[in-house]
Amino acid sequence: MKRLIPSLLALCCACEKKDILPDDKPRIVEMEVVGIDKRSVFIDQAKNMIIIELPEGMNHSLLYTKVKLTKGAELVPRMYGTRIDLICGSQEDEFFMVTRKDAGIMPDTVKYAFQFIQKASLRIELPDGQKENQYQIARGESLYIKVANFLDGLPGEIRLEHQLDQAAPAITIGGCDFGFEERPEAGALDGQLELVIPLATPIVPGPYAVSFRKKNGRMATASKPLMLTKGPIRLSWSGYLPQRSVNGAPVTITGYNLYESSNLAIVLTDTEGKKHQTKITKYDPFGQSLTFDPGLDIKPGYYTLQILTNGKLASYYSGTWLFQNYRFAVTKTAQHPFIMMFERSDDKNQEYADVSLYRDKPLAFQKDIGGGYIYWGFANLKTSMLWFDVELESITQPGYVKRTIIWDRYLSTYQEGAERMLGDAFYPNYPPGKYHMRIIVTRPETGEEYKSEPFERVVEIK
Repeated sequence: MKRLIPSLLALCCACEKKDILPDDKPRIVEMEVVGIDKRSVFIDQAKNMIIIELPEGMNHSLLYTKVKLTKGAELVPRMYGTRIDLICGSQEDEFFMVTRKDAGIMPDTVKYAFQFIQKASLRIELPDGQKENQYQIARGESLYIKVANFLDGLPGEIRLEHQLDQAAPAITIGGCDFGFEERPEAGALDGQLELVIPLATPIVPGPYAVSFRKKNGRMATASKPLMLTKGPIRLSWSGYLPQRSVNGAPVTITGYNLYESSNLAIVLTDTEGKKHQTKITKYDPFGQSLTFDPGLDIKPGYYTLQILTNGKLASYYSGTWLFQNYRFAVTKTAQHPFIMMFERSDDKNQEYADVSLYRDKPLAFQKDIGGGYIYWGFANLKTSMLWFDVELESITQPGYVKRTIIWDRYLSTYQEGAERMLGDAFYPNYPPGKYHMRIIVTRPETGEEYKSEPFERVVEIK
């Protein structure tokens, strides 16, 4: 996000004796803001306030100021991040500090705040062009709104209100979530605000009235609506899903653009390539989740989950990876852990970006050299201690089984049934060969063990 952070370059010059005020404190005697008529800048010495009348149509930043001080005075550098920010700052955040030379900051210091006066009407408008008034939901791209007479020293917010569905919640975007763009163009509206609607915003597709409201009561509404349209469907940035089904029971998954109007279907494919049709039972009205039923005949294990919209495979391209296959787990009980993802730390191809479940291509590691990383989920009984281990069962040497600690065994209390997600490094310090891998959770008080389904790919140590 771009921010309006003007550079205030103070050019100080000493004054004659006649300019010194009666109380003999260090003062700003005169101030000129470059780009603004000198007659529009006033100094209220009683309130220590710099008052600036902004001209109509001014939408660019204040470049610098020229400041005339009393004799022996100097400006104090803003040492703790204070800045003029006419978008999300406040007048109290905007000031100059003047002190007597060699006197230190205290007690001979005078602080001047800014007050901005904007008499011209605030105006906003969506840019011209065929698609300038359209924005795809959860796309993450910038939206630009043209403004005029925007600057007045006070923050505000963008408000979007659905024009057809009164039940749809209004969308409010605060001042710190957008920035001011300097893009002078022909015409009165020569400035632009750049904003992105946050991903988690509840949105009902359709036309929205766009208004800007400032804390001082100034307000403007765009003449045409902003069309919020459905964007590409996606569930995660990683290819694996943190949600799982317990023994085929219905499960709710989260994502974006999961609207009922898109005629969605979910297909699960097991490690043998068999496809399982599911039934979608519930939609979130804002397209951020849905509930589907895998069916009680589905077996515990790992599946490729795909979403179809109007019969076509839904995909999302992040600019780097293509997401259309998602890794999904079914477990025997809520207490059984499941492997969300297991990958090599040096995997340049990032295979998780397009998950494919298979057993015929081993995931290979160099013994004691290349490592990996494991993510796993579980929902155990309430306890103050759990042991987490990775277990490798040899295919090459039947009967050889080895466990390795993969997580701190003395963590905080786990709540009963609460889903957790953990992760840890994997070190291939095992004898060379091929293995099946599991995650094991143990309750040391009772000795109860819960084993995950084996990772669908063979792990090979070379």
